[in-house]
Amino acid sequence: MSRMKIFWKFYAFLFYLIVLSNAIQLLCKDSLLGVYYNTTIVFSQWFIIPYFLNILNVLIACIVSLYIFGYAFDIQALSKAPKWLFYVRIFTECSGHNYEIKMLQSYFSHDNIWGYALLAALFFPILPSYIAQWRMSFSLR
Repeated sequence: MSRMKIFWKFYAFLFYLIVLSNAIQLLCKDSLLGVYYNTTIVFSQWFIIPYFLNILNVLIACIVSLYIFGYAFDIQALSKAPKWLFYVRIFTECSGHNYEIKMLQSYFSHDNIWGYALLAALFFPILPSYIAQWRMSFSLR
């Protein structure tokens, strides 16, 4: 078995854990994310929109995690992801992380190095999932 196959199998489980962690944090009222959204919605009813976009992001990530498993384990039924899913995922990644954006803003206002460190910590764990999804959506496997 090639090293890349082993990597993708390991990453499929890692990505699933990332998605599961995000879902639990979003749905748990006592988590930082839950407290953030519940508090902001109390002060402005319009904040329900970023909350629903974050929920949509988690749902899309759950679907993508199935495709990542299909990619890693060569499951034919999950070997080709729809192109629209890739674009919807990018949209929800950009619009569905209000809490993380506010965290980034506060880190960058404190010190740029901390902002870049947080940005890398948020971005690099999901980067392989975008590579795999791009390959599945645009037949570059």
